[in-house]
Amino acid sequence: MGSFFVKEGTHNSLIINHTLFFFWPVVPDVFIWHQKRNQMNTKLKSAEHLEEVELNKLLKYLYQNELWVYYLVVRLGVSSALRYSDLSRVSWSDVLDKRTLIIKEQKTSKVREIPLQPELSDTLNKVYIKMGCPDKSGVIIPLHIRTINKQIKIHAVRSGVRGKRISTHSWRKSFGREVWRRNNYSEGSLVKLSQLFNHSSVGITRIYLDITREEVNDLYNLQDLFVY
Repeated sequence: MGSFFVKEGTHNSLIINHTLFFFWPVVPDVFIWHQKRNQMNTKLKSAEHLEEVELNKLLKYLYQNELWVYYLVVRLGVSSALRYSDLSRVSWSDVLDKRTLIIKEQKTSKVREIPLQPELSDTLNKVYIKMGCPDKSGVIIPLHIRTINKQIKIHAVRSGVRGKRISTHSWRKSFGREVWRRNNYSEGSLVKLSQLFNHSSVGITRIYLDITREEVNDLYNLQDLFVY
């Protein structure tokens, strides 16, 4: 059996018994890691969070125009911080007259128990009646994610929210940003959010919530702390 190597562009090849085998150089692990991180950054930054004013502008528009399904997508989406794959499985019987929403996440297989605050429960009951009391066994949001993402952008612009990359992932991010803000932008709140979002590190959570270097640097502004 005869064999010999042939140099072929960016790869080596080996001919054994007139059969040509190609061998590409091994890519260093560090290169693969950076490539995956860049892909992750692009994916995580594809949707942006909404600030409090923007969020309420959108909700007001949806409520006043009786766009109830889209209203619930936003209202329940932010309040629960669920991925759309889980949010779209929530039925009316899961939330009506309940204090807790219990759901098994599709991605992680973890069971989450989400407190339903009284104000949210009242809102859900009112919208349920306004929608004509649909079958309680039916899902609250019976729309495909592509439809939601397409229409919510249109509704956002009409509500006065412009210049934002909005999708179903925006509600989860808006939840995280608001929790971070209400906890005085603390590192501790990011640790808890990292656990809630099932992120492998707090660094991933910072990227996910679009926390900028300037926002992190502002945490070190302690000039008014010292008397001596």
